[in-house]
Amino acid sequence: MIKKTIYSLLFLTIMSSCGSVKLSVKPGTTFSRNATLTIAAQDDKSGTVGELNHLLFEKGFNVISYSTAKTAVKYKDKIEGSDPVNNEFEAEVYRIKELNSIYALELDYTYYYDAFYYAYRSFSARVVDLNSGEIVMSANFRGDRSVRSVLKDFTTQLAAQIK
Repeated sequence: MIKKTIYSLLFLTIMSSCGSVKLSVKPGTTFSRNATLTIAAQDDKSGTVGELNHLLFEKGFNVISYSTAKTAVKYKDKIEGSDPVNNEFEAEVYRIKELNSIYALELDYTYYYDAFYYAYRSFSARVVDLNSGEIVMSANFRGDRSVRSVLKDFTTQLAAQIK
């Protein structure tokens, strides 16, 4: 009876693991290894932000915190020709100048706790160029899959866009 229950659970897991991530990139957009990506979301019980950070690092993305990215964009235009007085400000200016291009990853998803893991019913992501405000990539998932498998699929497809 236990074997039958385990096989039933495996069958239900396989059957409920449907749906695939569809990723679209704006024509003419190229991502490079020099680009900086930030996740514009708070983590929750599903662990989405933490898992996404890990997977992005694993794929070689340059990931920074959202607060750092906002500061970099805010001060980017003020850096040109400025004459910083104190050393702390000079250090911050140096870091900001090193960020060639900054993209924000915006997330929207619904999740639930399955018997053994968190799973998505829906997941969408947008990559926004923080310098222009333009959406340069969009991803969408509808179905029923584990958070980790959807995020792995998403980061693999995103990594394929890097030149």
